[in-house]
Amino acid sequence: MKQLIGCAVAALSLWATQAAAAGPVVYYVQSAPYTSTIDPTACPVGVCKTYASGQRLSGTITFFGSLDPDLNVQTDDVGHMIDDFQLSDGQNTYTLLNAGIPDPDMVINFANVSTDANGVITAFEFKFDKTNGAPFNVSAVPSNDVQARVATIYFTSVHPAVSVDNNARCLTRHTVSNAPTNTPGAGCLQTTVTPAEGASQAQASAVTMSLTPPSPPAPVPTLSEWAMILLGVLLAGGAALNLHRRRQTA
Repeated sequence: MKQLIGCAVAALSLWATQAAAAGPVVYYVQSAPYTSTIDPTACPVGVCKTYASGQRLSGTITFFGSLDPDLNVQTDDVGHMIDDFQLSDGQNTYTLLNAGIPDPDMVINFANVSTDANGVITAFEFKFDKTNGAPFNVSAVPSNDVQARVATIYFTSVHPAVSVDNNARCLTRHTVSNAPTNTPGAGCLQTTVTPAEGASQAQASAVTMSLTPPSPPAPVPTLSEWAMILLGVLLAGGAALNLHRRRQTA
């Protein structure tokens, strides 16, 4: 009987583990603050935006379930395993699902990862595009064609880097199997960021992708908080000086 109970407990434990593994897996993405920005100098077409040096890339990527073990970031694309993503570059929000339906204007260009023996991501390289919809035009020369404009986010741990573009001009496109609707020519392979054309860009030198949420950034004291800190220092200094004078006169 004890052996039977032990087997039942083991079976239940295995079932619970498999059920947990079969559920969605959420990774948290966060970059270092941007260290380099390019601002638009004009805005002839599209929605022009300006990045700030204190902004960063952040958000989540949700997979349908656990990833296969021992994947290689050089060869293995897991875009087909992405259930949803919610990413912000500080100016644009990238969301795969809109009311539960894949957004045809959102493109997963590539989603390459390395995983360990447990299927946990150890290295990554992602590129997502936010298009203006079909037709997905290209323009090798300066153009005011809004259909040739695209916003992109690229981040990798292979050679740690983050680059986000807004209103960039797409030079070449391709068809990617990861696009929500597999729309021919939806993915943008190469962009050019020209400030006079209304494009902008921001870059960071580090990014993390983890199963645990990142720690919130330490709050920066406001002007009133700095004033209270300074007042406290002055009061403490005044009290110390007064005590010193009393000792001298005693």
